[in-house]
Amino acid sequence: MTTKKFNYQTVVKPEWVDHNNHMNDAEYNRVFSDATDAWLAQLGLNEQTINELKYTIFTLENHVLYLKEIKVNQRIQCEVTVIDYDTKRIHVFMNLYDEACNKCATYEVMLMGIATETTKPAPFPEEFKSALEAYAIIATEDIKPRELGHKIEIKRK
Repeated sequence: MTTKKFNYQTVVKPEWVDHNNHMNDAEYNRVFSDATDAWLAQLGLNEQTINELKYTIFTLENHVLYLKEIKVNQRIQCEVTVIDYDTKRIHVFMNLYDEACNKCATYEVMLMGIATETTKPAPFPEEFKSALEAYAIIATEDIKPRELGHKIEIKRK
């Protein structure tokens, strides 16, 4: 069993940088999506087991907050926290940091387990459920991130 939060690392590629000379907003979603896939694979739901079990995870909803610019060739990392889960859904929160450990973005996502043959929601397979439960023990925090559930609005004075 792992004893620390999952940490996904990558480097900002030149093709991810836009005309403003920083990582394009769509690429943040790419990084968070790749981090999600790598985390799920660590929990036992990789391409092979997806095919064997005929079971996968879909994204139902997500929300990204952009906090700091990220430039080309910067090393970045995502840390995965479990907010909540039930028999077929996982509420996840990720922080994206640069190499100086500055928080650059956050990602809140609701994931749903899906039976691939029917494309309908289905309970987690037992081995995945056990791995998720074990991960949640070390990656669920009592203090919720201040960005959690952030509402988009124009604040009026």
